[in-house]
Amino acid sequence: MRPTRWTVACSPVFKEPDTGMSLRRQDLNLLPILRELIRAQSVSRAAESIHLSQSATSGALARLRDVFNDELLVMDGRNMIATPFAKSIQQRVEEACAAIETLYEPLSFDPKSEPRQFNVATTDYVAYMLAGRVAKRILNECYSVSVRFHPISRAVEQHLLHGDIDIAIMSDKGAEHTGSTLHGSRLFEDERVVIASAINPPFKGALTLEAYLNAPHANFELHQFDSLSMSQIWPELERPVRQVVSVPHFTALPETVANSGCLALIQKRLAAQMATAGLVTIHPAPFEAPAVEIYAYRSPLRSQDRSLDWVTDLLADISAHLPDV
Repeated sequence: MRPTRWTVACSPVFKEPDTGMSLRRQDLNLLPILRELIRAQSVSRAAESIHLSQSATSGALARLRDVFNDELLVMDGRNMIATPFAKSIQQRVEEACAAIETLYEPLSFDPKSEPRQFNVATTDYVAYMLAGRVAKRILNECYSVSVRFHPISRAVEQHLLHGDIDIAIMSDKGAEHTGSTLHGSRLFEDERVVIASAINPPFKGALTLEAYLNAPHANFELHQFDSLSMSQIWPELERPVRQVVSVPHFTALPETVANSGCLALIQKRLAAQMATAGLVTIHPAPFEAPAVEIYAYRSPLRSQDRSLDWVTDLLADISAHLPDV
């Protein structure tokens, strides 16, 4: 889809000061091109993103350089990089484009008549808990929408601001690890418990702190999202546990524990689902382990998007009715 044409037509009655940067003297069609040029730091990638030819995008860059009296993009070896000026105006360009696009957003959203796909980035744990329930609600209510779950990445805030994803669902600790400054709405919380192999547990009797420290461990770690070190949850602990293996998916932990005899600290709802197969047993953590707080994050540039209001409310309602364990 080509970018919306934003050329402004003003009534001759309106007397705007005749300055060099007055609004009616500017071609607003250059704004989305400028946004993509700064994002991509490449003429060819920007051209592909906005469905323009490379020559047309190069011509737009030349015009933008004249407008701002700055090179905007310069060569650095074999690559292009944004100039300090371009970086300094990027947030304002994003906000300006988002504000203009908001004018064309509908004032309401009807999920039964609008076939919208929502892109949600999250961990496999959250997808495991919510995806089936989201699908059931869509089918039961005859909604026309669909939800596509994506793996979460360290660049989650950038993906939200650029509109690549609509919602990011992660823990508050995960948001801290990404350096995100986004504001989220709370969906649910989950306790942390310890799982052990039902066939080959590394301890006998009750799980004590000493037994926990002496056992081998498996953990989840994906770009440090949602992973807590022992120093965070047990500040007085001087002796770290032995981490034998790390896996990139929460749902791989129970099978890993069952086959290896390691212990793992995991969310209680996920542990309860996995324990039904009889492969693992669940034990209270022998220390004060903080609960996992799960939030839905969205871009502040899309605060007026009614469709995102709707899907956020849907996720919150489904989360509120997750079964207790």
